[in-house]
Amino acid sequence: MADEEKGVFCRLCGRRIDPTRGHYVVRIEVFAADDPPEKRVYFNQSKNFKEEINRLLEEIASTNPQELEDQVYKFFKFDLCRLCQREYIKSPLGRRS
Repeated sequence: MADEEKGVFCRLCGRRIDPTRGHYVVRIEVFAADDPPEKRVYFNQSKNFKEEINRLLEEIASTNPQELEDQVYKFFKFDLCRLCQREYIKSPLGRRS
């Protein structure tokens, strides 16, 4: 079934969005910050390099791949109707005054 046949639904209220009235799209990107050089953690030369690499590889191997990916980058896209768009822009992080 084509997307046009299924229709577009508001991700907040669930109502079907009338295609003749248009709608809004919210795109959210969450990604690891590129810390300034003064905040970066550098390899401690007093440690055994091979042991440290092996420890990191074991940690990675025991972590869910999706969790590892989510720690680096995550993208969201939501369709909103006009009413929900008005509410969303008042508080994009969902905080109430």
